[in-house]
Amino acid sequence: MSNPWPLRIVLALIIIGCFAGVVASRTERAPITVRIAFLASRDDEDYFGAMAFKQTVEALLPGRVDVQIFPSGQFCGSERECIEGLQSGVLEMHQTTVGGLATLYPEVQVLDLPYTFPDDAVAECVLDGPVIAEMGDAILRDGLGLRLVAVGNTGGWRSFATTTRQVRSVGDLAGLRIRTLPSALEQEMVRELGAAPMALPWSEVYGALSAKLLDGIKNSVQDVVGMKLDDHIRYLFIDRHAYMASIWWYSEVQWRRLPPDVQAAFREGFRALASETRAAAKRREAPALEEFGRRGGIVVTATAEERAGLKEATRELRDWYVERYGRDWPDRVDAAVAACEAQLRPHAAAME
Repeated sequence: MSNPWPLRIVLALIIIGCFAGVVASRTERAPITVRIAFLASRDDEDYFGAMAFKQTVEALLPGRVDVQIFPSGQFCGSERECIEGLQSGVLEMHQTTVGGLATLYPEVQVLDLPYTFPDDAVAECVLDGPVIAEMGDAILRDGLGLRLVAVGNTGGWRSFATTTRQVRSVGDLAGLRIRTLPSALEQEMVRELGAAPMALPWSEVYGALSAKLLDGIKNSVQDVVGMKLDDHIRYLFIDRHAYMASIWWYSEVQWRRLPPDVQAAFREGFRALASETRAAAKRREAPALEEFGRRGGIVVTATAEERAGLKEATRELRDWYVERYGRDWPDRVDAAVAACEAQLRPHAAAME
């Protein structure tokens, strides 16, 4: 009688091979998961942008990606926790404000130097241009594990909103307690205007206004109305001193694992994300102003002269930045602004 063991071994190897093939096939077909987490709610530009990314990449890569969106701190409850998630690769995408990033890369505060951008068109031109790509490269070289993939907008423009006093000039801010982000530059700006900065998390602003611990904030009317801060805020001075850039990040650990064609599709998604956040900020401003006025709020838009006066009053803030971080980034941003103005308004630039 022949030995059955060689046949059994061959059969076992065949079964194992088939099983391994099935597992490999399933693994190849498993979609790439992209988790997007941020602290804002579903009624926010960040959420609309995340949805635009999801719709774009899932259309370009049907069945190959699974984009999961976690708003309102559902995935990570603080800025620090979200960034650590990116760095470890547990989280794929997250966005920060300039102030939120400043604790990791303080040079980014150059984008918050007041009155740098004259309008949306110039701001968007600069933020889509090479100076931001260069900053993203510098952040990668610093080993932070964060890949800058898009700059959108999260609320419009920062202006001054106050509870008991209408602001129209530098003197009107004297002695007021103004909420800022935990950004040294924002706090220094408020001091230069004669007010007292109070760095508070956004979630604590309503309570601080209610308890009369704050006299005002540096935010947009969309933020004021969206968070019901107009229960306490009565005056809005639209000076548009800072563009509310929303900086979007992809985990570098996870980015390096993506196939080239997926990276290309994601870049299309990033463009859609930035475009949607900017469009949302613009379309939400007029209804918010109307609602603010309906509830008794008073709106004053800064004249060119008033804006120039405030810009002059904060002129030393640039020196403050240069002393700490050098003049390289301010010079690059100034050059980018000039180039975009020449590109967008060539006739006006030629006459100057």
